[in-house]
Amino acid sequence: MRVRILHAPALLGLLATLVLAASMLAAPSRAQTPYTDEELVDGFLFTVFGAEVGDAPGDVEAANVVKKFVGPVSYHILGVTEGPWATTVRAFLASLTASIEGLTLAEAPTPGAAEVVVHLVERVDYVATIRERVWAGVDTHFLEDNACSAVIAARRTGIERAFIFLVVDEGFVPFAHCMVEEIAQSLGPANDSDALPASIFNDASSVNVFGVFDWFILTMLYDARIEPGMSAGEVEPLLPAVIATARTRLPEVMAARPALPTHDSLVSAP
Repeated sequence: MRVRILHAPALLGLLATLVLAASMLAAPSRAQTPYTDEELVDGFLFTVFGAEVGDAPGDVEAANVVKKFVGPVSYHILGVTEGPWATTVRAFLASLTASIEGLTLAEAPTPGAAEVVVHLVERVDYVATIRERVWAGVDTHFLEDNACSAVIAARRTGIERAFIFLVVDEGFVPFAHCMVEEIAQSLGPANDSDALPASIFNDASSVNVFGVFDWFILTMLYDARIEPGMSAGEVEPLLPAVIATARTRLPEVMAARPALPTHDSLVSAP
């Protein structure tokens, strides 16, 4: 997965656009190890900061500050909204709300009322949907060439909008991987790193479920002490205390949902 940050002044003024695009990985793997503080700090810094960027100063700045939603996040699902695919997206978003303190995701009645819009499409409609939905001024070729993708608009004050594009007619395993990675990255950890073997934010790993390592990253990001617009230098001294708080919640989260849940309706899905 690569991440590009583009400048999109026509959308929201001084707005940066982060373009996320994922490739498909292999069989599921569950990461259940309580990691060291050093590993978690590295994982946070590698994923929250940095990305492929455009040339505009605002693009470079956006890649080097914390990006997260502030307050409750509304979402809406478009496209193939009936059947197991939309049900699985809703279940994953509900699991994030239940396990990530400081993050609340709730369904909105219309796409215009949502900060996050999840597009469920067949492969034949994938490129056309991207071209129709992504705002003017963004080069969509980067998105079109990938198995699944997302585009994020963010200010220093927080992420303001995300469009996610997932393909529903190529099997459960690639769909599940894309869903987990694109949704998780759209919430702020927009970078990938080959140095994170236990993370879905690493195209070289075999992880394709939302495991404990990535739960730590999102839990750290949505801790109230981590604010949008912070630099790595401002964040790093806070991380030991943030990790300590996350560790106190881990047993409860593991007991309730140790990894991405199995959705019976999708076991036999094409």
